[in-house]
Amino acid sequence: MNRWDLIVIGTGAVGSATLRAAGEAGARVLGLEQFTPSNLRGSSHGHSRIFRHAYFEHAEYVPLLRHSTARFESLERDTATPLLHRCGVLLMGGPESEAVRGSLDSARRWSLAVDALDAAALRARFPWFRVADDSIGSFEPDAGIVRPEASVHAALQVARSRGGELRTTTRVHGLEEDASGVSVHTAHGTERAAAVVVAAGAWTPRLLPELAPLLRVTRQVQAWVSPRPGADATAMPCWLLDRGPRLPAVYGLAPDPQAVAANPDSPSRLPKAALHGSDVLVDPDEGAAPVDDRDLASVHRAYSAIAPGLAGAVVAAATCLYTMSPDGHFLVGTRRGTQRTHFAAGLSGHGFKLSPALGDALCELALLGRTRLPIDFLSPCRFD
Repeated sequence: MNRWDLIVIGTGAVGSATLRAAGEAGARVLGLEQFTPSNLRGSSHGHSRIFRHAYFEHAEYVPLLRHSTARFESLERDTATPLLHRCGVLLMGGPESEAVRGSLDSARRWSLAVDALDAAALRARFPWFRVADDSIGSFEPDAGIVRPEASVHAALQVARSRGGELRTTTRVHGLEEDASGVSVHTAHGTERAAAVVVAAGAWTPRLLPELAPLLRVTRQVQAWVSPRPGADATAMPCWLLDRGPRLPAVYGLAPDPQAVAANPDSPSRLPKAALHGSDVLVDPDEGAAPVDDRDLASVHRAYSAIAPGLAGAVVAAATCLYTMSPDGHFLVGTRRGTQRTHFAAGLSGHGFKLSPALGDALCELALLGRTRLPIDFLSPCRFD
């Protein structure tokens, strides 16, 4: 007999969202986490993430993004926890920028409120940034920051309030599906469930080895940088500069006004800057190497080129893990050859904003055998 309706392996962005959805559905649900929620070893920390809707990466994400933002909003109401800060998101690039043009195309297709900008408009509205004369941009005002640690803990709060159980410092060593359920083997014994969701981030290949050829774990560095004297960053948006196919995009997150009010020493009181992507491979069990001077110099150099007034002293820095798929899109669905084992993996550095939708979809797959959310384009079958 299955003790649980659903076991969720991993309680980061997607795992916590799945647990929340299962709790709201009245399921008997268990969450297993090898560390603690929002730990510094994975991908769901760092005080802030960008959320937006005019997606240049793939227009099919937009319904999922709308769903996710609505679910963040309902989580705010249910837990009285502020999760979103709508400071807007600005994309910039050259005249052929795929990011800018893709976001504008997505906005037109889905009737999103996004402003198209030329270089003069960029300079007038966003004086923090130094842009070339042929630059173009897009600005989405109904976008901004989502707070990752607070979001994870709020989702888990809802799950526990609905009877869900969470076990931390519990590593899963394997799982086996049979005709009546799934056995999940941990260092503390074996648990049985009618279905399992694997949301283990960088550790997914350990549990679903058939996905290993499609997943690459890399080290990402983010830095909080104090503006230079005289520069005021309080009204700035989040932003991304598309530097073309040969250079990684450089992006930044606006200061979080909640952090300024709650903790004057929090690094998120300052703008954050990073380069999107890395070639530094990581064994997640060994962890990412600490930030060094070369990391900071690389970020600071790129940041100084686009925002010279903001690129003062680096005050804090941290690493996180990107789990990359070959095309930068997620791997979501039901394990091939099974009916009860479902997963989300390879969020490739842009998944947090979509985690509520992914959690809802995985919960529906596990409890109902189908989902109303449009996730077919994320199936790993696209690589067959």
